[in-house]
Amino acid sequence: MSRRTRFWWCVIDRIKRRLTRFACLRKANMPGWEELEWIRAGEIFQGPELEIPNRPGAYAVRCSSKGTPIPIARVFRRDTSGILFFGSTAIEAEGLRGRLKAFWRAVNGMAAPHAEGQRYHQAEYDNRGFPQNALEIGWREFDAPPDAVAQELAWFDEYFCLFGELPPLNRRRG
Repeated sequence: MSRRTRFWWCVIDRIKRRLTRFACLRKANMPGWEELEWIRAGEIFQGPELEIPNRPGAYAVRCSSKGTPIPIARVFRRDTSGILFFGSTAIEAEGLRGRLKAFWRAVNGMAAPHAEGQRYHQAEYDNRGFPQNALEIGWREFDAPPDAVAQELAWFDEYFCLFGELPPLNRRRG
C-alpha cells in the first residue's frame, strides 16, 4: 500500500470515528424525521387551514413527488428522505403555527423572519427541481421549548452522521 493510500485510509478512519461520536449524541426518546406525519405545505396554507398547534415544536421540510421524497445528493450519500431543512420554535408566543406561516410567506417572496424560507426563494429552489407545490412539512410538538430545541439538534446530529453535512437550506446547526 502506498504512502498516499495509507494517508487517505487514516483520514477516512478519523472521520468515521468522529461520526460515531455524533451518533452517540442522539437521544433514544427522540424519533427521527422519517417518523413524522408529512403534510403538503400547500394544503396547510392555501386551502382551509389545518390546525397547526400554537405550541413549541420542532419541524422539518422536505420535497416529494406524489408522496415519494425527491432524493438530494449529499457528501456521503444520497438523502432519499428529501430533507431541505430542520427548524424549531422555542418561543411559546409564536408557536409552530406562527413559525410555519413565516416560512410559507418567505417562500412566496413576502417579507418574513424565516431565513430558510428566504433562502429557498432567493436561490430559486422552485426552478431547480424542488417546486413549491411539492414541499411537505412534518412537525412534533412539545410542552417545553428546550425539548423542541433538543429535538432539532438531535435531527441535525443524525443528518450529519448520515450525510456528512447539514440539510441544504440550513446554514448552521441550531
